[in-house]
Amino acid sequence: MIRSRSPAPATAGFSLAELMLALTLGLGLVLGMVAIQQQGSRLSRNVATAGRLQDAARLALGVIETDLRMANHWGLHSRADWIANRAQPGDPLPAPFSSAQGDRISVCGGADSHWAIHLEQYVEGSNGGYGLACAATGGSRPGSDTLVVRRAADTAPASLDPQRIYVQSRRTQGVLFVPQAGCTNPSQAACLPAGYAPGSSQSRALLARAYYVSPNSTQRPGLPALRRKSLGNVNSASVGGAMTDEELVAGIEDLQVRFGVDTNGDTSVDSYVNPNAVPAGADVISATIWLRIRAEEPEVGFTDGRSYQYADMASAFTPNDGFRRILVTKTIQLRNTRV
Repeated sequence: MIRSRSPAPATAGFSLAELMLALTLGLGLVLGMVAIQQQGSRLSRNVATAGRLQDAARLALGVIETDLRMANHWGLHSRADWIANRAQPGDPLPAPFSSAQGDRISVCGGADSHWAIHLEQYVEGSNGGYGLACAATGGSRPGSDTLVVRRAADTAPASLDPQRIYVQSRRTQGVLFVPQAGCTNPSQAACLPAGYAPGSSQSRALLARAYYVSPNSTQRPGLPALRRKSLGNVNSASVGGAMTDEELVAGIEDLQVRFGVDTNGDTSVDSYVNPNAVPAGADVISATIWLRIRAEEPEVGFTDGRSYQYADMASAFTPNDGFRRILVTKTIQLRNTRV
């Protein structure tokens, strides 16, 4: 008996149109996930960049503020006019200093400026340019101000360095001196200026510092940086050895300064002036600092089209580039200007 076979059931499948639709939907999902991932990565980079800019701002402002608050601090008093061996520009070089030391003291101000020991001018600066006679490492950024601070070190030294200038102070007097070679004990009267006993006076290193902006950082040409020159070795073989120059914070693109001055002796701010325009006889009792900070790398798709205008800028700065920036400002009160 012959039996006929039942036909096999048809195998279900996708039509070409269905396959194309599935592929299109899958590709759309993949592209969407990639876009979300890229957007998340971009947002993460932006947040990281903003964090780095804020960190740079805090660090730079912290360093400058610490110095400025202590301007006109001379150890046991805050009266520059009580300190012997200081000098103003054009004065004779004080007798304790040799002519070679005088050259190194004046290196950032030019001949006979006595730049480092012009103590009555405990803060000063230049407006819209570098303004110092000593060379700027990596150059100086056009239009940026320079800030100069003079004071004594915060703490007494454990030993004296015969290459440095010190302030020896007591409650109503003080004197600048360079220790004798081989006499480094600040607790030994023979190592101190005549008439100053260790028990009633203190030794503090003299600090004279200048802040400026260089268009190039140490590790990356083209990335601006805040730098600081500091009084160093006055007994070095070369004049340049009188100053050290260090990079403080990379990314600082501009420094602007204005001083709050007291012109009538009532210990309050009467006006704000540029750093090179302090009226004769006025006391600087505060300083307003502006810092513009730029990211290290440009961001794809980002354009900084903002206009930055602050301090005494005659015209706004509009970069129109791919670098992210922030502008920070702070007014700092000087602690040692009210006698």
